[in-house]
Amino acid sequence: MSGFRSRGGPSSTRSLQFFHFGHQCPHNAHLLARIQSFAKQEGIPLRVVDVSRDEDACERFRIFSPNMLLVNEKYRLHGPFSWERVKTMVDDEDIESEAYGINQSEDVVRGSLVPLTSQSVLSTCWPCMGSEDERLCKGKSEWVVTVTRSLGLEHLGYLHFYGGRCVGGAEFLPSESVPYPIPDKRKDNAFLTCSFVSDEKKDYKTYPMTRMIDDLGGLGFNTLSVAASRDVVFPNGPLEWFLKKGFADGGVLITEVLHKAEIHYLQLRLNKTKL
Repeated sequence: MSGFRSRGGPSSTRSLQFFHFGHQCPHNAHLLARIQSFAKQEGIPLRVVDVSRDEDACERFRIFSPNMLLVNEKYRLHGPFSWERVKTMVDDEDIESEAYGINQSEDVVRGSLVPLTSQSVLSTCWPCMGSEDERLCKGKSEWVVTVTRSLGLEHLGYLHFYGGRCVGGAEFLPSESVPYPIPDKRKDNAFLTCSFVSDEKKDYKTYPMTRMIDDLGGLGFNTLSVAASRDVVFPNGPLEWFLKKGFADGGVLITEVLHKAEIHYLQLRLNKTKL
């Protein structure tokens, strides 16, 4: 499957399926709660799938992001969604959306770096959720505890602090631990699960990713891969930013029509880094 329809005729049966990669994304917990409340009030069947326990579902539905809501078996919605947005989709009303693109700045900021651990990740509530309430990132923190213990890792990357707040970061997992159907899951291939925040005025992403890459070689990794959109922010975009860092474009994984996101698979040879 290379693309999915963003508009269709009226659905005879309304349905919802919510796929999530555990609590890898801080949004996953509240999005799950929101769609469960919505489905109950609207009387719509809801199927919830944690793809960290069901890689077959990831393969079948071609999922390359930490959450996806499938509405009426045809509308694929990724990232934060509102109650109102889902209502228009289940009723086959106004389905179109605008692409969220950013011309990523090349003005690299170098603040302070902190290893991404279960404690430090609570600070991502500001850049990810727009809130200082660390309770919103509790699920993410618990996910980091589980993953680091199971993989024997001290941390999952680095968070970037500037001006007293977390402004970005880079998070990785061994590619074999990622449920997404990426081409080459190898012991020596790390996968960039999140690179943030994209910004038109400053580059907050280069500094933490550079430090993370410095660590990866010592952990036995020879390559770093990522799924990134060509033109829009979702997921990890824009692609051009990675190409300038020396990543090679491995081709299109999927085109998410609703988000106008052509998602590519990119890979960097760590001994040829030019960050």
